[in-house]
Amino acid sequence: MSRFLETIKLLDGEFYNLEYHQQRLSNTCSHFKLTDFKLHLFLKDQTIPRKGLYKCRIVYGTDGAKFECIPYHPKSVKSLKLVESDSIDYQFKWEDRTEMNQLFSQKGNADDVIIVKNGFVTDASYANLIFWDGKNWFTPEEPLLKGTQREFLINTEWIKQSTISITDLRKFEKVKLINSMLGMQGPEIAVSNIII
Repeated sequence: MSRFLETIKLLDGEFYNLEYHQQRLSNTCSHFKLTDFKLHLFLKDQTIPRKGLYKCRIVYGTDGAKFECIPYHPKSVKSLKLVESDSIDYQFKWEDRTEMNQLFSQKGNADDVIIVKNGFVTDASYANLIFWDGKNWFTPEEPLLKGTQREFLINTEWIKQSTISITDLRKFEKVKLINSMLGMQGPEIAVSNIII
């Protein structure tokens, strides 16, 4: 069976959004009949850096879980290209990103991609998307993956959900990439820098 992944932000010795990571991990374990485990107890047993920003990866499956922390440096993203895949399925955070990487390889001169499924905007290759219309931030109602930061921002009413088709893009001024590491500080790209 494939293995799954949780990517957790660690800043100066503090883990972020553990409640949301636990919910997603437990849902995955339940769906695939894996042994569930408590993240806070698992992380308590790990040796972690106490200063700086790190991306902590937990890879888990039928053969247990492994842990690593990597210093994190955000990518520079200034342009995005629309790529289409009506068959992609990434509702669980798989360790195997082969299909996602194939779509990313179609970016051409852009820095990343926006994946369009059945005519609707979903996610970038490594992040959820939020769009600014001049008043509010909106995120696609049907992302490929319901990211932990996305769920947090919805629950705290920072962002709203909406169906966003390719033709809807003109209604927005800019798009931002969000994930567990970036939060609301993710790269902002003018909608005019989306390559159709």
